[in-house]
Amino acid sequence: MTLPKIDMSDSNGIQSRRIALKALISIEKERSYANLALPVFLKESNLSVGDKALVTEIVYGSIRLRGTYDRIIDSVSNRPVQSLDLEVREVLRMGAHQLLNMRVASHAAVDTAVTLTKQEINQSSSGFVNAILRKISKFNFEQWITNLGFTDKLDQLSIQYSHPRWILESYLKLLGDISRVEQECIANNKNPKVCVVAWPNQSTQAELLESNEAFTPAPWVGSAVEITGDPADIPAIRNLRASVQDQGSFLVAKAFIEIPIENDEFWLDLCAGPGGKSALLYRWATERKINFVSNEISPHRAKLMQRSTNKIVISDGLLPAFKQESFTRVLIDAPCSGLGALRRRPDARWRKQENEISELVKIQNGLLDRATQLIKVGGILGYVTCSPHPAETVENVEKFLINHTNFIQVPAAKYFPDEMDLPDNANIQLWPGLHGTDGMFLAVFQRVAK
Repeated sequence: MTLPKIDMSDSNGIQSRRIALKALISIEKERSYANLALPVFLKESNLSVGDKALVTEIVYGSIRLRGTYDRIIDSVSNRPVQSLDLEVREVLRMGAHQLLNMRVASHAAVDTAVTLTKQEINQSSSGFVNAILRKISKFNFEQWITNLGFTDKLDQLSIQYSHPRWILESYLKLLGDISRVEQECIANNKNPKVCVVAWPNQSTQAELLESNEAFTPAPWVGSAVEITGDPADIPAIRNLRASVQDQGSFLVAKAFIEIPIENDEFWLDLCAGPGGKSALLYRWATERKINFVSNEISPHRAKLMQRSTNKIVISDGLLPAFKQESFTRVLIDAPCSGLGALRRRPDARWRKQENEISELVKIQNGLLDRATQLIKVGGILGYVTCSPHPAETVENVEKFLINHTNFIQVPAAKYFPDEMDLPDNANIQLWPGLHGTDGMFLAVFQRVAK
């Protein structure tokens, strides 16, 4: 199954593709994320709205399907793609994307790639680029998947949807159903909608909807809208009364504070940066006349967070600057692989390596262990990751409950929208393909003894 083809303008022709190429090269050289780097290139350009959309599709598509395109390039080249100069690799990937998954005429995709090579790289590489792309143009995307061949169903999904196999293996371990794994691959390869959340008592969904007739209500969050265009154009965003936040991120934070406990008096966000959940927690705590503090290890991120919350402590969450048993609620939005946000950060699937998971798990377990000392008896601990990897989610929960017998797990499904039809499990795992949110995970524990 191929991705839907995109019909976009290209009134600037070579200039649109030149900006796309420069962005791709920069993202790879600087190891930056496309969702942060590309807007800078677009802002500095004089392209039309349609041509900016063209650049965006070329960049995101070339990164997202890089694994597939590299396999195709390798199959028609006598030089492995990884041995090619970076600039040539990116020209070939964006050419392959236009040929196989965009409504760009073959001659236009090939000719502009050759021209770019001559102008931006060197004359000598243009013949090689021309030959490779002409070979690629002989088959469509579905035919190429068949031509490449595969060893089993997971290998097929890895090639077809351009996901490292280890990620798909982690999905299958949790889902137990290969068709569900494919559903998640499809979701990861679609551009997600941007969600804007109104901050409590400072803005409303109605106000956000009034700011642009193209905006629509978010399906799971009654204070949010899904938007098109630049969020910076929204008055509530400019005035710091709303923020861009995935629905899944909002829902896990909201569920955590809705779980009832006695004598609720002091909340802590232990890993607060970049501050999206803290902005909400601060306002929900204020509504209830409850004290709240954000903890962040990075002074730079803490400074940025001052725009959304003014109660910030700078300390390492593994060695937090707080007295024991100070809080009734502690949220750990733990550093993680981010595999639940691959649709937003297509480059993350290539940046993250399987051998990095164990180091992240050590940090996650350390944060959980330290947080147990900060919570009063009767208080609750929320553990959140933007990952569906078993080692970062269910396996950490199992270890925590074994090592901390003075805590019990609190089921949280009933604090999510009924329409989400979440399974009656103690753990909450949201999925892009099933829920249309990022792949957020939530487990909640209550301290029941000293």
